[in-house]
Amino acid sequence: MAMKLQTKVLFFIVFHVMLFILLYSIPIHLDIWNKICLFKQLTGKNCWNCGMTRAFLSILHFDFSMAYQYNHKVFLVFPLTVGIYLYSWYKFIFLRRGRE
Repeated sequence: MAMKLQTKVLFFIVFHVMLFILLYSIPIHLDIWNKICLFKQLTGKNCWNCGMTRAFLSILHFDFSMAYQYNHKVFLVFPLTVGIYLYSWYKFIFLRRGRE
């Protein structure tokens, strides 16, 4: 069953409001975030991605200086991630209409 464009857009908005509320409610400054990196657990050294989850959450909390402290590469990775994510939603909402 094909979804109408208005239904897809409404779904997109509701889904992302709920997702933002969920992600915003995750506490950033927990000790558990320091223990989830397997590379760091095995070698004792930070990997190239260490701190990226906390940096993403810091950006969602609009704390850009803390995001930079967690992982300075976040200012390259976050916009690319958001762009790819939005493009996939764009394809879902607009480009699939011809196939339905």
